Amino acid sequence: MSVQPNLSVADLGEASHIEVVDRLVSIDSELLVDVGSGDGAFAQALAERGASVLAIEPDDTRTLPELPEGLRDRVTFKCAGGEAIPLEDGMAGGVFFNRSLHHVPEDLMDQALLEARRVLKADQGFLYVVEPDMAGTWSQLMKPFHDETIVRRLAIDALDRTASKLFSEGCEYWYRMWVRFDDFEAFATRPLMKRLNVGPNELETSTVKSLFEAGKTSIGYAFSQILRLRLYRGST
Repeated sequence: MSVQPNLSVADLGEASHIEVVDRLVSIDSELLVDVGSGDGAFAQALAERGASVLAIEPDDTRTLPELPEGLRDRVTFKCAGGEAIPLEDGMAGGVFFNRSLHHVPEDLMDQALLEARRVLKADQGFLYVVEPDMAGTWSQLMKPFHDETIVRRLAIDALDRTASKLFSEGCEYWYRMWVRFDDFEAFATRPLMKRLNVGPNELETSTVKSLFEAGKTSIGYAFSQILRLRLYRGST
């Protein structure tokens, strides 16, 4: 793996996304930005920990979750991209790109990081960027029909090029998760496939079937997802 020279690196082992958040940052009572909020599950988890969350997603066709009554005033959903965060300067305690920076168009990735710096508190805010690594068996299973090798590399390049100049401190963490299925049908009918517009023909190939069978365990099928986290703090 390539690592920016001035970054410390640590392996956190097996953990969920929100477990890693709990270990690394304090978010109670903070205003946070969740860039690329998707189905809203991560924004909800942040709100459950006492944060107020501005969740932005450029896809205005996404179905927003029905939040529990106690959280409805903690999460605000808006249609926007990371390159134009709808928030005033210096307001946020943290900005999250949870597996979303690589979805920002290549020519706007640097602008998205500049926007994150703009909306963060000058000295106390943090930038938290999680990118999947292609080495995991889940990424390899998806690769034949949804290859994100290039865009994920571009996201890391943008962090090396731009985020490193915007913050005085940076750390890199690695952790692992498992994606599990009872059978191939459960994989093929996952809502993700519909969002990717992936039909049966792309999945019913010998390559995909072989990669799926390689994940067989005694209790179903399991695929590793390896995550690379960059956490930046402090003004330059």
